Amino acid sequence: MIVELWGTLRRRGAGEVVVEAGGVGYGVHVSERTLAALPEPGQPVHLFTHLLVREDGWVLAGFASEDERRCFLDLLAVSGVGLRMALAVLSRFDPAGLEATVREGDWKRLTQVPGVGPKTARRLQLELAGRWRLNPAAAPAAGGEGPAPESDEVVAGLMALGYELAEAQAAARDLPAEWPAEERMREALRRLDRGLPGPGTRA
Repeated sequence: MIVELWGTLRRRGAGEVVVEAGGVGYGVHVSERTLAALPEPGQPVHLFTHLLVREDGWVLAGFASEDERRCFLDLLAVSGVGLRMALAVLSRFDPAGLEATVREGDWKRLTQVPGVGPKTARRLQLELAGRWRLNPAAAPAAGGEGPAPESDEVVAGLMALGYELAEAQAAARDLPAEWPAEERMREALRRLDRGLPGPGTRA
């Protein structure tokens, strides 16, 4: 596994740079933030890296800091997020800003990232909060309803992500009580993504 790369920056372009190290030119995918932090071609460079092994080839991603690499790996762990989307998120948010957004429960801010729609933004908010053991601040639910009862963690969590009370209650219905809260939240979000029928109806 290639975890760090020291060398000379040879070329820089939109989202990718070439670093020469030991006589070999490495093509490295980077976020816009990392690109802006790099020197001009011909200068020494140091990148924290992660090698992705895919069916269509190996891809090397590079980062200006260990925190950015950590965030990248956490983003890759979110279902439906790949290299391009993870780097797009890190181009818009630095690690501290991304953590603050997740902590504040402001999933709508994540839709500012190109290619991230409401469903993906909600999934990012939910799964990153779970991985980072954050307790997002409750946001007002759409339609003006008050917060869900504190005893129902799933309903409260979904409302904090912007779902209406009726949607959240329908998604949380009949989830196994023995499941961890994080798993119940994931399953409720999957139901909503599939277009769950409203309360009182059957699929």
